[in-house]
Amino acid sequence: MIKFLVAAAAAAAAPAMLVASFSSPMNDYNLSYDDAERSLVFARSEAEFQKARIFYSERNGLGWTRPAPISFTDERYSDTDPWLTPDGKTLYFISTRPTAAEPAKKDLDIWRSRKVGRNWSAPEHLGDVVNSPGPELGVEFHRGILYFASARKGGRGGLDIYSARLGLAGFEPPQPISGPFNTKESDSDFTLSGGGGMAAFWRGNGVIHIAYRQSQGWTAPIPLPGSINMGPFNFTPSFTRDGKRLRFASTVKREGQAEGMADIYVAKLPPAPK
Repeated sequence: MIKFLVAAAAAAAAPAMLVASFSSPMNDYNLSYDDAERSLVFARSEAEFQKARIFYSERNGLGWTRPAPISFTDERYSDTDPWLTPDGKTLYFISTRPTAAEPAKKDLDIWRSRKVGRNWSAPEHLGDVVNSPGPELGVEFHRGILYFASARKGGRGGLDIYSARLGLAGFEPPQPISGPFNTKESDSDFTLSGGGGMAAFWRGNGVIHIAYRQSQGWTAPIPLPGSINMGPFNFTPSFTRDGKRLRFASTVKREGQAEGMADIYVAKLPPAPK
């Protein structure tokens, strides 16, 4: 099976396409759409992810509106790693915003905002059941389960991927996800395809891996080909609605851009195993 997956990945070597509408000389990453593809968000920052902002765009009869900072933007804080729910009505993201209980807090925690008319509600901190004293990153919410990466105590090494189920009383305590995902290296930016049959994430020094769900569980994750892992650091993967392509960010060098800055790309995925 592993040999098949490696061969399939090698076969999908079509060059990645730059998503030019949402890439700039700055750091652009974490592109997320609603299921209808009528609205999208992504993050934009200065070098080293400083002064990160969430940008929002809607599609109208003329195409996508020019991306602009989302309505709750506050330049005192960094907002990053945005993810839209399929209905486009809830936004999960990571922020350095303080809380009422910790006005001096500066670490990265998980927050949430809801669509209210054409604007977004004041961000809501998800609380200390989900968040930890360490940084949280790469948040997504799939079928009642919150997925994110954290450097909290008790992990296997670096960043590990956690999940927290949403119950009647709120989110349950997070647990490391089961399966072949967390290692002694950092593992982060976990994402699922629409049907839940594929998972992608980055491992180590920014190498995006893919795993397939089968009857006996998840296949061992394998690195995706150089058409995706094309830069020194590749991250924030997400599947297109049909599951045939992957959106991601890469720090591959581009003319007119400083070294180490990321752009948003889309590339064809290898065929899934049969």
